[in-house]
Amino acid sequence: MTAAIFDLDGTLLPGTSAEREFIRFALKTGQQTAPEAIRAFLSWAVRIPTRGIQSNKTYFGGGEMNLLAETTETFCQQQLTHHIPDQAQRLIAAHRTAGDCLGIVSGAPEILIAPLKDLLDLDFVVGTKLACEQGRLTGDLDGPHVSGREKVRQADEVARTYEFDLRESTAYGNAFDDRFLLVEVAHPVVVNPDIRLARLARKKGWPICIFS
Repeated sequence: MTAAIFDLDGTLLPGTSAEREFIRFALKTGQQTAPEAIRAFLSWAVRIPTRGIQSNKTYFGGGEMNLLAETTETFCQQQLTHHIPDQAQRLIAAHRTAGDCLGIVSGAPEILIAPLKDLLDLDFVVGTKLACEQGRLTGDLDGPHVSGREKVRQADEVARTYEFDLRESTAYGNAFDDRFLLVEVAHPVVVNPDIRLARLARKKGWPICIFS
């Protein structure tokens, strides 16, 4: 069996990210007030230089894990899926028809994007896990951020679980960090690439798609 593995932010979600859309959703639905959002962003911004990537989910700190999980079901259905373009939806359907194992491996918080598994009829959704203590999010990560070489490691684990051949599969990505996974598969596809990935794709002869 082979698979089709999609990146999310900037790929299935061209021009935006799951976290950005969640903040908009939270403000629109009253889950978070504007002053709270501003304070959370400032807290995130000032802590990044000293605490690095482990602190870049600070604005989640103090939230109830169960409440967030309930909220993200509505968020994915009402907001996130509407940002996935028709080209991407048709591509997912084509891979499903071909019998490929389908899924997302993304740096986005897994708790935000987990409902996409059922909404898009996928086999798996893997994201960055958020740390939780006594039912509340700490604002830190529970394990590594899923990007770069870590995305390859996560894809390898999924391949073992679902028994597909990663090296004969297809992967879609938009950022230069996605190159680590793209070089591991038989069919790399570049979507809405940043400058460095576009240059690499042209050099290697990888197909380039534009989702809008």
